[in-house]
Amino acid sequence: MSEVTARIPKPVLRGLHNASIKQNLAVAMGLTVISGLAFHFMYIAPKKQRYADFYKNRDTNKSFERMKNAGLLQSVKD
Repeated sequence: MSEVTARIPKPVLRGLHNASIKQNLAVAMGLTVISGLAFHFMYIAPKKQRYADFYKNRDTNKSFERMKNAGLLQSVKD
């Protein structure tokens, strides 16, 4: 065996923990942003659109009359 092949370099351990924390923090922040944006565009935006569509065509007087005629409102006289 020659001197070159027998020598194994020492691992660099100084600051390894801090470097891994920085890397894990960057990955966590990226995944947080991605999941937040996915939640917004896949859940919140369609829900807001459904509410807007519901109230755009709603006739509150017609709903009131329907509930009054069904007897659901105790404080309203027929």
